Amino acid sequence: MRNGTCPKCDSGTVYAKPDGLKYAIQQGTLFIHTGFMTVPSPAVSYICTTCGYFENYVADQSKLPEVTTTWQQVPAQTQ
Repeated sequence: MRNGTCPKCDSGTVYAKPDGLKYAIQQGTLFIHTGFMTVPSPAVSYICTTCGYFENYVADQSKLPEVTTTWQQVPAQTQ
């Protein structure tokens, strides 16, 4: 999505909105629970206007290492 192409329908009708969760989450801040503390981080939302596929990304990449210490990793699927 961040490259402008939808991964579901392969169209180029992708639009982004910084703090896109503004209306769904108070003050446009996504709260990532990483254990004892909740770390606020802005989110960027992407939507494909062809198929409606929707993704969110944490804008502050420095918060991601905290997630790796407390969240369970999803195993990659091999085919």
